[in-house]
Amino acid sequence: MDASMLCKVFFGFGTAVDLGGTLIPSFREKIMNYGSRGITPQTSAAKCSRTRLETLFESIAAIQVSHTWFTHYYVVSVASSIFWAHQIYICGPAFEYLTAHSNTSHEGMTVNQVFLAWLFMAIQGSRRLYESITLTKPSQSKMWVGLWLIGIAYYVFMGLSVWIEGIGVLSHGHLAGLDFSKPSAKTVVAVPIFLLASGIQHNCHKHLASLKKYTLPQYRFFQYIVCPHYTSECLIYVAIAIVAAPKGYFFNRTVIAGLGFVVSNLGVTADATKKWYVEKFGAENLAGRWRMVPYVY
Repeated sequence: MDASMLCKVFFGFGTAVDLGGTLIPSFREKIMNYGSRGITPQTSAAKCSRTRLETLFESIAAIQVSHTWFTHYYVVSVASSIFWAHQIYICGPAFEYLTAHSNTSHEGMTVNQVFLAWLFMAIQGSRRLYESITLTKPSQSKMWVGLWLIGIAYYVFMGLSVWIEGIGVLSHGHLAGLDFSKPSAKTVVAVPIFLLASGIQHNCHKHLASLKKYTLPQYRFFQYIVCPHYTSECLIYVAIAIVAAPKGYFFNRTVIAGLGFVVSNLGVTADATKKWYVEKFGAENLAGRWRMVPYVY
């Protein structure tokens, strides 16, 4: 199994767990919810009536870490971008290993695409790391340690996914073909999407950080979408999938597999967020607000 397929398998498994977990209420409530959304006080009667499965999930979910550990995701993301840039540049042992165990016979990404996809991911990881350090407030919120580990693994695999379909051209001349004199149609489409989505997401995070605890967001896009920062996250990966698409494809298949994982994960969280807002602020204050994708979800 080459590296691209390994990434797809990981993303596919993660997507299946996200979607399958929604069908098991106790799994969704105990394992998938985190932060304020994971606060579900129970009465003594409810505790007595729990099933063995609910008790099992509760025991697993009891192994928790601070919600602020989300910052580690972006540390890993930035470190991954730096590591692979160095490995590709020097044809290091990790890069050589992947080359030896990858299918390089098909026509993949160009060197320009490899660089731009890597750059998009490096910018995204660096910006989110900056926001996590400067905007995150001290909090007592917790999340299941498994979610933290899965998030770490996701950024390890995504740091590889954004360029792995270009390993063929990299292994035959490396960065010699880098040339930005004539941007491709994919670049012309992807760059505005990436910049716009990044700007919107940054503004959303700044707004959320400025709110008092347990306040309903009202800034621009929040008036129409419960989690516009999630929408932006998905669009950022759409832009990466476009700019990294090999010849004959509109999207990079490995990155699209990662996007599926992102959409399923954030979709579950967006649904939990809306339900929590309705419970906290009333259904009338959430009327007309989509969870994540206008007119769809």
